[in-house]
Amino acid sequence: MDALFVLAAVLLIYGLKLMGKAATARKGNVLSGAGMLLAVATTLWIFPPKNTWVLVSVVTFGSLIGIWTAAYVKMTAMPELVALFNGFGGLASLLVGMVEGLKLMDTSDNGVGSNSVFTKVAIVSAIVIGGITFTGSLVAYGKLSRKLPGGSIVFPFQMYVCCGLGCWLYWWLYGWVTSESFVDLSSLSAIVILSLVAGVLFTLHIGGGDMPVVIALLNSLSGVAACAAGLISLNKVLIVAGCLVGTSGLILTLIMCKAMNRSIGKVLLGGFKASGTKAQSKSFGEPKTMSAEDAYFPLEAARTVAIVPGYGLAVAQAQHAVKELVQKLTENGAEVFYAIHPVAGRMPGHMNVLLAEADVDYDQLTELEAANARFPETDVTIVVGANDVVNPAAVENKNSPLYGMPILEVFKAKTVLVLKRGQGKGFSGLENELFLKDNVRMIYGDAKKTLTQLAAQFKGE
Repeated sequence: MDALFVLAAVLLIYGLKLMGKAATARKGNVLSGAGMLLAVATTLWIFPPKNTWVLVSVVTFGSLIGIWTAAYVKMTAMPELVALFNGFGGLASLLVGMVEGLKLMDTSDNGVGSNSVFTKVAIVSAIVIGGITFTGSLVAYGKLSRKLPGGSIVFPFQMYVCCGLGCWLYWWLYGWVTSESFVDLSSLSAIVILSLVAGVLFTLHIGGGDMPVVIALLNSLSGVAACAAGLISLNKVLIVAGCLVGTSGLILTLIMCKAMNRSIGKVLLGGFKASGTKAQSKSFGEPKTMSAEDAYFPLEAARTVAIVPGYGLAVAQAQHAVKELVQKLTENGAEVFYAIHPVAGRMPGHMNVLLAEADVDYDQLTELEAANARFPETDVTIVVGANDVVNPAAVENKNSPLYGMPILEVFKAKTVLVLKRGQGKGFSGLENELFLKDNVRMIYGDAKKTLTQLAAQFKGE
């Protein structure tokens, strides 16, 4: 049996390694899924369920939901779907912790065994981390889907409320672990409720450009919660899988923070301030506009073209249209590359996934540092829906909250065409100083329609 668990763990680890590259990500996903299926089957073989039909019904229902979401959820909804899946992972760990907590109350020795403290710590860890992950992910889902305001949501004395809640939760946790009198239903219920409330408060005040970091952090927490659940049930594969998700999610969180030049502490204590300073909010003029028909001429003459995708590309579902335009540019003799910022979109790797759906050649994707080295020699850069990740205030305006954040320095290109639906601000709520540059022209309207018009002009239509 242990050999099967080891095989499942190997499949999970190797599958995760393959998911690090777009070319092998699909194979890695299949191998990881096979490893988890083997782990579940082995567990059921060792511990056969009493009510088989209940288990089969639940697994079938969950599988149907997974198939439906994979087939029908749009790419624009992928960030909130990831947040939702993170939440359900936390909920599963929370439920495992609750069940084991109830079992602990039913034991004759009330948990006074050689592993009693370890067991209690594992139980409350699964409950607290799982509860915070669940409700925190629900709030993140609401922000990303625009069912809640996307920015920071604050209320009077919020910091004091959070500190008080944390102290109160710690008091219950300390009592549960150290005192037998606390191991009862009321204490368990208090820990569960406080954990759920803590998850809401944990995410509520975070918003704006920090959301990709929050998604990665919640993903890490879901793995830690799963690891705690594995420690409770002594399931080796669940422990391994939880550690893998937890550590990889934490590494990704730190990478996201580095890409934004922000510490994890600043992210957790609040989002960007949209108000800014006088120097930041000062207006220097109006953006210069251009029609899609006129934009054809610099593109037709360009020898090097950069495409900078952002969340607007996902909203417009324009990934196929941009690929069609790139094909026309390539046929016209231009060299085209995609400049990808690590936090573009609403989740880590959002743009990579979006472009992969349109079968964009992975070799055409260029990371931030390499792209910045190429912009000065680029004839035309097309920015499709990106805002904060191309804002030159990050390198030019010391009064901007974005200052110091690594950006795609598109303003160094000879000509910049910005495709934008309207004159709204970015997800961080800050004005983009790029739009006022002399070499920048704004093309307002639906990005998919604009890109299709540009491609049509190359066809001579």
